[in-house]
Order: sequence, then C-alpha cells, then structure tokens
Amino acid sequence: MEQEDGSAAAAAEQQAGGAEEQLAEDLLHHFERVLHSDPLIDEVGFLHPTQFNSLGCGQDGDSAPQAPELQHRYFWCRDHKLGISAEILPKLYRAARDAYYNSRNAPLPATLLMSHTKALLILCPDLLTAWNSRKMVLSEKYDFTKLKDELQLCALILSYSPKNESTWSHSFFCRRRWVLKQVAEQHQDMTELVEKESVLVKEIAERSKMNYRAWRHRCWLIPYMTRKQVLDELKKSTRWSELHVADNCCFHYRRSLLLALLDSHLENREDSLSWESETYLLWKEELRWNEMLIRRYQGRESLWNHRRFLSQWWIQQLLAVEKNCPSMTSQVDLFITQEIDLLSECLNDPVDDFEEPRIQAELSGLYILWISKQFPAVNGKLKERLHSVSIMGLKDVLYQISLLVEGALRYGGAPQQPRRALVKVIKILRHLRNSRKCSDSIVLSHQL
Repeated sequence: MEQEDGSAAAAAEQQAGGAEEQLAEDLLHHFERVLHSDPLIDEVGFLHPTQFNSLGCGQDGDSAPQAPELQHRYFWCRDHKLGISAEILPKLYRAARDAYYNSRNAPLPATLLMSHTKALLILCPDLLTAWNSRKMVLSEKYDFTKLKDELQLCALILSYSPKNESTWSHSFFCRRRWVLKQVAEQHQDMTELVEKESVLVKEIAERSKMNYRAWRHRCWLIPYMTRKQVLDELKKSTRWSELHVADNCCFHYRRSLLLALLDSHLENREDSLSWESETYLLWKEELRWNEMLIRRYQGRESLWNHRRFLSQWWIQQLLAVEKNCPSMTSQVDLFITQEIDLLSECLNDPVDDFEEPRIQAELSGLYILWISKQFPAVNGKLKERLHSVSIMGLKDVLYQISLLVEGALRYGGAPQQPRRALVKVIKILRHLRNSRKCSDSIVLSHQL
C-alpha cells in the first residue's frame, strides 16, 4: 500500500514538473512572439505583479486581439515599451537558457538561434557566450538590416543596464561591421550614425554618471566625423560639462575632440599657430572657459587635469612662436603671469570646514609644479613671477601646500586615502624643512 502511495506521489510530482516545464516553454514562446511583433522596443521594465495588473490588458491595438490569456497576464507592450511580470522571471530565464543551450548542441536555423539569444540576453545581458553566438551569425554574411536590428537590441539593453561591459563590447563589434559595410558601398556620410550614437550616449550618461564605456564609444566615433561635426560636438558638450564638472569622462571626450581638430589643422598644412587662426581662438576660449569653471567649482580634479592638457600644447606653441618670431611682448610671460595669479588666488582662499578650498590649493600648487617639470625653459620666468606675488619660489609653494595637508590630516579633515602625489609632497617638505638652504632645483629633482 505504501509502495503504491509512493508511486502515486512520484507520478504526481513528475506530472507537476512537466506542467511547470510546459508553462516555462509557453512563456518563452509568448515572450519571443512579443519581441518579434515589435522590433522597435526601446525600453524594458520588470514589474511587480501588483504593478503589472494596474496596466490593464497586455497588447496594443496593432497586436493580435486574440492573444492568449497567458500573454495578457505576464507581458505588456505598448508604444514600443515592454513590461514583464517579475513573477515569471526565474521560469522565463531557465526556459530561455535551456532553449539556447539545446540549440548549440543540436544546431538550429540561424533565425531560431537569434530569437532564443535575444530573449536570453534581455533577461541576462552578461552572458558572453550568447553574444558570441550572435556575432558568429552576423559574421557569416554582411546584412545591413540585421546589423541595424542588432544596434537596436544593444540600445535596448543599455537603456536599463548602461554599464554592461558585454553589451558595449558587442555594440562596438556591430558598429565596426556597419561602418565597414558603408565604406564598402562607398556611402561615406556618417552624419546620421554619429548623431544617433551621440544622443544615445548622452541619454546613458545622464542615467549613469561617469560611464567611461559610453564616453569611450563616443570617442571611437570621432575619426568618422567631419570637422564641422567635431566643432558641433565640442559646442554641444560645453553645457553638459558645466553641469557635470566632476565627471572626467566628458572632459576626456572634449580633449579627444580638440586633438581631432589639431589633426585636421595639420592635414591642411596650416602654420603651427596663427593669432587669427580658428585653432588658436578655440584653444584660447577653452582655457578661459576652464579657468572660469575652476574659480566657480573649487577642488575639482577633473578641471585641473583638463587645464594641464590645454597648457601643455599652449606653452609648446607659444615657445615655438617666440623662437621663430621674437617680439617685445612675451606671450609665454603673459601666460605664466596669468597662471601664477590663479595659484595665488587659490592659496589665499579662506579655509572653512569643507574640503574644497584646501583641495583647490593642493591642485593649484601641483599644477604649477607640473608646469615647471614639463617646461624647464620657463623656470626662470616662473620663479620671477612667484616672487612678484610674495611667493619665494617653488619650495614655498610646496611648503604652503604641506601646511594645509598636514593640518587636515592632523584634525581628521582629509580624505581617508590621500592622493599618492600629495603624500609625496609631505615627504619632500619634511626634507626641505630640515634643510632650509635647499634650492628650487632640488625641488624639481623630485618626480611629482
């Protein structure tokens, strides 16, 4: 009797398991049908059942009104927005995963493989094996339409997983293939692609701060831009940068744009620097804009890093011009004076309970020391200008910074992990205090 009861229980359990498996397969079938019916879906949401029920019926007017009850209950699609009930996610994922692995063991038509992997990657974008399977299908034959659909899938996944490395990697692959296809067909105009990708990256950057993957992709597009497009991108990114001054990614993008403009400048065989040239005026305006941001937003390392980039090229050009065309007014001297005035202002800002004034003083001092290290030719002018603002020399700059840093460390006001460069500054200053006769040349011998 007990044996019969055990057999009946096992049969019931097996039947229940079969029903669960059939339900999961049905869910996957309906999910893939929804994705196929609307290839322009641009947003996906995973909703709690209570939220899902408040949406009402599932499909929009364009879908089949006789859609199964299962589809109404767990899937909602309207205006290219897809909602999936969180209640079915485990079952749906297992069904999609099993369908994909089965297709690998027993090769299916490419259409079914792409359908299974699309459903699986929307649920789990980190599955590199599935991305690679799609790459293999796309690599067999150049199909412009398929590549375009693949870009749509990448944009969809990045809309809710903006820092997913697997998706960005696959996105790069598809875009390169797309570019090669266009070049092969002699369609060189990249205006539409650049515009769409720039909008995509901007939206992703707004949702996910400091997303270097998105900005890296935007930098990859720069070589395909015309000079006019580069100038437009530089102008568009100005406002965004002003609102995200701590995001070094957007300033790196601006630097890439400026370097692209320099490359086009050299390709046109223009002079290295002309006071009336577009490049000169553009660089001068970038320096002025950067200084305005530094004064407005204290203690932002990304702004000082950007200034180092700008100053390096600027001083090189000014020195080259002075060497070839000496004049009564030294442009290098004027620029050094401007930078020393900025240093003096940063060092003399009143210290408060916040970190910004102290960090601003540190960054400004390290910036001047960086100039002295990069351009030994300006050390004489640098020392002279430091004296003019009551700073005895580079040693005094280090001394003032160390007082701020050590005071903050003593009273617990400094960050828990100070920058290695600043720790080295303190070590240098301890040595200098023990030897007050040290010259500025000793200071410059240390690699900051």
